[in-house]
Amino acid sequence: MPDLLTVILPVFVLIFAGFVAARVRLISADGAKGLNDFVLYFCIPPLLFRTMQTVSLDAGSTLRVWGVYYSAVAIIWVIVALGARRVPGLGAVGGAGTAFAATFGNLGMIGLAIAYLAFGDEGLVTAALIIAIHSANHWFFCTLWAEFALRGKGVAPLAVGASVVMTLLKNPIVLALLAGAAWNASGLTMPAVGERLIALAGDAAIPAGLFALGLAVAAYPMRGNLAGIGTLIGLKMVVFPLTAWALAEFVFSLPARETGLVALFAALPTGMNAYFFSIKFDAGVAAVTGAIALGILLSAVSIPLVLWLAGV
Repeated sequence: MPDLLTVILPVFVLIFAGFVAARVRLISADGAKGLNDFVLYFCIPPLLFRTMQTVSLDAGSTLRVWGVYYSAVAIIWVIVALGARRVPGLGAVGGAGTAFAATFGNLGMIGLAIAYLAFGDEGLVTAALIIAIHSANHWFFCTLWAEFALRGKGVAPLAVGASVVMTLLKNPIVLALLAGAAWNASGLTMPAVGERLIALAGDAAIPAGLFALGLAVAAYPMRGNLAGIGTLIGLKMVVFPLTAWALAEFVFSLPARETGLVALFAALPTGMNAYFFSIKFDAGVAAVTGAIALGILLSAVSIPLVLWLAGV
């Protein structure tokens, strides 16, 4: 496996470069949004399509990876349900916003980059498996959670599910995963010009995505609800990965590589979707925004630690 410094340093240099570019106003807020949209719609989808169109998926392995990761998610949600109201600013809508932020990691940018640099195409496969249902799982269950907290028994799960499905079907990452899997199953061969186009766009995903993430971090304040921020950081970057690792090691008996990857993905800082959810339901916005920004800074220490423990 590559040297740990070779994996980590380029990632955080690119994030830091984006952060500085935003702070010195070299790139405006509109420019940052444009770059983020470029990465989301034109770079990450080809990367994931390329991964899914060539991979040979094993149903048993897929279910075990999902079982580990999303069982750990469920455990953290139980902890949140029992304790969120005890922390100021985290108990809104029954703690649904806290549950989302404590388990939704930045897989699309940091996760893909680290997985690829540390584990190659095999890392991207595991990342793609988790990403495939990541947004759907969180938006569906946490929306139900919030709606039940707000309206009680007057919630229609099917209507919520239909709304989430329609949203996801417009998501370029979800569409790319589905299209790649369908192409894989078809047995068709991609024309050379198509392969070249996909490679050009996909190869830009990691560097452009990391730079865009740095631009975004500069816009998120780290002040406000300090108790809430600390609680979210502790749940997301300590309790969640330890839970995932324990399940992978002692319950599901995943191979060493998959165990390390699942623990790594669980240890990633909170992703941007948690912010959108908190805004939608006005649930812990100050704590969530602070946790996103501070989590990315702390991940410069936590990610190397996880990779070292995983033997990278």
